[in-house]
Amino acid sequence: MARTVVGFLLGGVLGVVVGAGGMLLAFPFLFPPPEVNETVAAMAGRDVAPLVESRFREGVAGQDAAHWGRGGVRAYRAEDGNVLIELQRDFEVGPGPNFWLYLNDVGGVDDEGDFEADDRRKRIAKLKSFTGSQVYVVNAGDFESARAVTVWCESFDQYIASADL
Repeated sequence: MARTVVGFLLGGVLGVVVGAGGMLLAFPFLFPPPEVNETVAAMAGRDVAPLVESRFREGVAGQDAAHWGRGGVRAYRAEDGNVLIELQRDFEVGPGPNFWLYLNDVGGVDDEGDFEADDRRKRIAKLKSFTGSQVYVVNAGDFESARAVTVWCESFDQYIASADL
């Protein structure tokens, strides 16, 4: 009888742990954040000339079927002197938990090793959506030394995508 109770309790605890972990992994796939569709032009109320225009590289060493990204990225000078990073309408990444946008002081970031080797990288903001246009404010001083913008998964230390600036 005691063995049955212990087995039942152990099975219940194991079931809760596995179920909670599975939900954490499945949540972004089942309930992705809505598309944001922000633009610098809409925020400024006029067309603004970009400082830099680039694209996230596809098919690099650090990407696979679950960790990928594509689309355009532009940087603009804001009226207050800061820089606005705009992920373009065609921006898309594979869904996952806890994606963050970083500025790297080196270009050619193609995998986890490249990303982690840049000890001067700067964390900008949590990604607002897996698709669509989104705008992030960056301190002008941080942007001056930036050579790439990278999407990184904080939960699993996984490279997603990078675009050279």
